[in-house]
Amino acid sequence: EEKSAIDIAKTIRKEAGFYTRCELTVQRVETHLLDPSPVSLSVLAKKSSSITDGTEETKDATSLPTDSSGMGNANGSVEGSSPHGLELSSESTATGRTIGETKTDSGNDEEKPVSISETLSSRNIRVAVVGNVDAGKSTLIGTLTTSGLDDGRGRSRTSIMKHRHEIESGRTSTATSHLMGFRSNGEPIGGRDQIRANKHKTEDEVARESFRIVTLMDLAGHEKYLKTTIHGVSSGMSDYSLILVNSRHPPTHMTQHHLNLCCSFGIPVIVVFTKIDGCPEHAMKTSKQEVFKLLRAPDIGKKPFVIRKEQDIATCAGKLHTLAPVFDTSCVTGEGLDLLRKMLFSLPKRRRHENKRNRPFEFLVEDIFNVPGVGSVVSGFVNAGELSVGANSHVFVGPTDDGTFLKTVAKSAHIARINTGHITSGQSACLALSLSKDLRKKLRRGMVVLRNSPTSTREFDAEICVLKGEGTTIRRSYQAYVHILNVRQSAFAKNIEIINNNVLGLTPSHGPPLGDDDDGIVLRPGSRAKVRFEFAKRPEYIRPGMRMLFRDGRVRGVGIITGVPESTDAAQ
Repeated sequence: EEKSAIDIAKTIRKEAGFYTRCELTVQRVETHLLDPSPVSLSVLAKKSSSITDGTEETKDATSLPTDSSGMGNANGSVEGSSPHGLELSSESTATGRTIGETKTDSGNDEEKPVSISETLSSRNIRVAVVGNVDAGKSTLIGTLTTSGLDDGRGRSRTSIMKHRHEIESGRTSTATSHLMGFRSNGEPIGGRDQIRANKHKTEDEVARESFRIVTLMDLAGHEKYLKTTIHGVSSGMSDYSLILVNSRHPPTHMTQHHLNLCCSFGIPVIVVFTKIDGCPEHAMKTSKQEVFKLLRAPDIGKKPFVIRKEQDIATCAGKLHTLAPVFDTSCVTGEGLDLLRKMLFSLPKRRRHENKRNRPFEFLVEDIFNVPGVGSVVSGFVNAGELSVGANSHVFVGPTDDGTFLKTVAKSAHIARINTGHITSGQSACLALSLSKDLRKKLRRGMVVLRNSPTSTREFDAEICVLKGEGTTIRRSYQAYVHILNVRQSAFAKNIEIINNNVLGLTPSHGPPLGDDDDGIVLRPGSRAKVRFEFAKRPEYIRPGMRMLFRDGRVRGVGIITGVPESTDAAQ
C-alpha cells in the first residue's frame, strides 16, 4: 500500500510537470550513462524487442498514446535514455514532420518519436557570425543561446567565451560553435536550467529538447585574427552568415572583408545592426547608408531588405541569394531579438549533406584532444558517408608529414556531447581513435578520417578568379596561403593557363606581353585562369570539386579544385 501511494504521488507530480531534485538527478545520470545512441525511441524499442521476449510490452512502452498527461508507460531504460523524447514526439506529430517514424496503420493516430541524430544533421542550420571587433558578436550569441539579456558590461559574452584572455580583453580569438534549439512551434528553448537558475543548459540537454537546431559559429572580428576567421568560414560548412554592424559607428574595412569573404563562398548574408539602444539617430542613419552602399556594390550585388514585422520574414525567406535582410537589435533591451529568432527558425536548410550518405566516409578533422582514460579524440565535421564505431570500425587518419595514412580503430563517437554508435554526413562529431603514444604525436588539424582508399597529393589543378580590389599581380611562382575546407597551407603557382579571354571580355593586359612565352602570364584583379598549385610543406587530402580560397595577407581570390594530377595511395 505504501508503494502504491508513492507511485500515485509520483504520477500526480509528473502530470503537473513537477519533479523532485532527486528524480532530476537520477534522470540526468540515466541520460548520460544508459543512452547508447541518440536515436529515436522506436529504434531503441526494436533493439530491446530483439534481445528480450517482451515484444508487446516494448511496443506499448514506446507507442506513446495521446492522453492528457502526455506520458507513456515506458520501462526504466527507455524512459531514462530519452527524458525529452515524449515531448519531442508530440511536437513532431503536430507539425507533420517526423523523423525516424515507425510504420503504422493508415487510420492510426499514434505519435511518432523524433531522432536526435536526424535533428543534428538534416534539421541543423549552421550560421557563421562575423563582423568588426566592436560589433557584439559574442554578446549576441550569448543572449540568443542563454535567453537572458545582457547587462551592457559583458555578462552574455562571458558565458560563452572559451579562454581566460578572451574574457579579460573581451575579444574572441578562436572559432567556437554554440547550439540554439527550437521546438516545433518555433518557440526557442531557454538556455538556463529549470532547477538551477544560474546554470546554463549543456549541449546535450539542448539537443534532446530541440526539434530544430541552429548552430551559431562565433568567429573573431579583430584584423589580427583574420586568418582564423577565414579558416572558420572556409571549414564551417555554413548555410548562412550573420554580418554584425555596430550601429553607433560606420562599417570598417573589416566589415567589407567579411562581406566579401561570405559572398566569395556563396553564403547568403543577413545584416544585423547591434547596440541600437541609446544610439543617436544621425549615427544610425550614417551606418545604414554605408552598409547599404556596400551591399549594392557590383561585387556583392545584394538588395537590402529591412525587417520590421513577421510578414517581412516570410517575404524574403526564399530570396536570400538576392536580398539581404536587415535587423535592428539590442541585447540590453531585447529589441528586435524576437524577429531575429523567428528568422533563424524559418531559414531553410541550404546544404543537403544528408544526400551524401551513399558516398565514401569522409570526416574533416578540426581539433585534436588527448582525454585521460580515453586517448586521442578528434573533433570535426562529417562531410560525406556514414560510420558505425566499435572494435571492428577500421579507419585511416592522415595524411601525415610524409603523405602516409595511419590505420586505426574508431572506438566511440559523440554528437553534441551525447554518446552514439553511428554518425552520418552533416553532423559535427568527436571520434575516439585507438593510437599509440608515438602515433598520437603525428595527428594535426587539417587531416581527414576515411574508411578506404586514402590518397594524398602535393599538387592540384584549380580554376581561380582573382578578386577585384587592391592591386595584385599573380604570375608563375606566386606564393599564397591556401584554404581548402579544413586544409590550410602555403602553396605556390607552378603553372598558369589563361581561360579564354575573349569570351570573358578581359583586357589584353591579363595575358602575356607580345612576343613573350607562357612564363610571362600575369593575372590581375578580375581575371580567371587555370592554375596548378604545389603545397610548400606537406601533401594533403584533396579531391576535385572542393572550393578553395587563397590570400597573401588579404583575400586575393577564390576557385574550385578541378583535378589532382598524381594521387599516391599511402597507408601505414
